[in-house]
Amino acid sequence: MKKGIIFDLDGTLWDATEQMLPAWNKVLLRYAPDREPMTLEEVRSFMGKTVAEIAAAALPNFPEEERVEVFNRCSIEELPWLREHPGSIYPKVPEILHLLSKEYPLYIVSNCQDGYIQTFLEVTGLGNLFEDFTCSGMTGLGKGDNIRLIVQKHHLDCAVYLGDTQGDYNACQKAQVPFIHAAYGMGNVDAKVPSISCFAELPDAVAEIMK
Repeated sequence: MKKGIIFDLDGTLWDATEQMLPAWNKVLLRYAPDREPMTLEEVRSFMGKTVAEIAAAALPNFPEEERVEVFNRCSIEELPWLREHPGSIYPKVPEILHLLSKEYPLYIVSNCQDGYIQTFLEVTGLGNLFEDFTCSGMTGLGKGDNIRLIVQKHHLDCAVYLGDTQGDYNACQKAQVPFIHAAYGMGNVDAKVPSISCFAELPDAVAEIMK
């Protein structure tokens, strides 16, 4: 039986919201100068959402195509910025990932743009620990479909997903994959699910589901 662990990225493996903020505000000043500068709390509330969802929430008075283009620019311009100003990895993430990779193949599924996961893997040096990754920017699919894609592509008989938001939980319900809530992250989940308060608790939580 092949077992695997699938990870969300923002709010689960690292927090790059503080680093994203100046890059996003630079783009917004250029394309939406009448909008108030975005706050850190706003950026955090958008994590886990697709570009289209973020654009609708941040620029509701813009035409849909125009606002999506603005946040596509944010997505493009944040990548070189993050290479110079990486996000903050949560405590024990490298050590625990090394430990888990000896027993399980590891994957990432995020609602980010193409290039974001690659940037994370590049700046953290963790790329050799993950067997594969995908995102909405690569496939055009939602997170539930992308989780299912990873499960099917890698013939996983048993998989678990670690994420921090209600959207992550909903995606797992759609994909029919067990969910663990990263309660140290940026969101809450309105369901009774396994939960960890720090990344170091993950091996025991996974073992309980995989047994």
